[in-house]
Amino acid sequence: MENHESSQIRTLSYVENEDHPVFGTLVEQILHLLNSRLVFSDIIIHQNSPLLLRQPKGLVAVTDSPITKEELEEFFEVIEPDWEARIKDRAFDRSIDLHTARIRANCFTFQGKKRLGCVIRRFPKEPLALASLGLRTAEQDFAQLTSGLVLIIGDTCQGKSTTIASMVDEINKTRSGHIITIEDPVETLIPQRKCIITQREVGQDGDVESYYLGALDALRERPDVIVIGEIRDSQTAQEALALAESGPLVLASLHARSTELGLQKMNRLLGNSEAQSQALANALRGVLCQALLPSVDGDRYFLATECLTSNPEVVRMVESARFGDVRTLMDGGTGKFNAGCHSMNSALVYLLREKKISMEDARNATTDRIGFADACYAAMLNAA
Repeated sequence: MENHESSQIRTLSYVENEDHPVFGTLVEQILHLLNSRLVFSDIIIHQNSPLLLRQPKGLVAVTDSPITKEELEEFFEVIEPDWEARIKDRAFDRSIDLHTARIRANCFTFQGKKRLGCVIRRFPKEPLALASLGLRTAEQDFAQLTSGLVLIIGDTCQGKSTTIASMVDEINKTRSGHIITIEDPVETLIPQRKCIITQREVGQDGDVESYYLGALDALRERPDVIVIGEIRDSQTAQEALALAESGPLVLASLHARSTELGLQKMNRLLGNSEAQSQALANALRGVLCQALLPSVDGDRYFLATECLTSNPEVVRMVESARFGDVRTLMDGGTGKFNAGCHSMNSALVYLLREKKISMEDARNATTDRIGFADACYAAMLNAA
């Protein structure tokens, strides 16, 4: 977007951008956007290009005015005084309270270190109310658990961290205990209510070097609830399982496309042994898979989920590593009603029936394309 005149990215109208302060500092412009009514997930900043927003239906430029190198350097100075040394080796993340908003900024160079760039993600100042997210009752009930392992899975930027923060704060509101979170970086700050909250940041300048070491430390810190921001490797997976077996409730995030793929990935990280499959089956309390879809009007996101709640049949499937059978169970193909279990397709068909999302976006979000076509056909027959 160095030559904005040739860009095909739409620019906000004067009415849409609410008199954006083009001549203010970059910090002032960012704060204006963070406190505006505009719907977006990220602010993307490239040196010599206009500010861009990632909205539900795609990218949009805030104005035609490019951001200069000096403006970016001034912003980097605000969030990291030692930014020049940090950025020499690689991109760096910083989560900070920027006056009235909390953000995570990933700062980087590109084009052979000739240009600077930054992507800003905004977070709520406090966790959102669990009931406001659009989760079903069985999914909200994961916050009532006192032990075991709950996996929150999905692709990147699908609201997993928001859901976990809301679950943790629901626990925080309803019972007493010690909650430990291990995050990279710390995103939404959770206020102390009935619980004492220990939010530990992973990283070179954080509280602990890795998720694994944070999980290892947590066992000695008398936790009632532990949040592992992401299971990335075998060590962290094994420690998450060990923690869940030792008594506390463990909420952990895992990147995977669907429930069965998430379970396969977790089992692989654990070593794919029969003993580890049995341990996972006994510790697992549920799996929540999430996708955020743009509304038809492009003015908001809708949450679609699939959920697996543990029961004797689920335990048998996980013990024997029959993860493909989980799909049939969630679809109701076993001929039995399984409380707390449903597929992503059922959520997508409901949103389509309500005319909240488009068919194209639903197809992109489904975790089972063949099943999605069948579910849509069945819904059409029922409607007729």
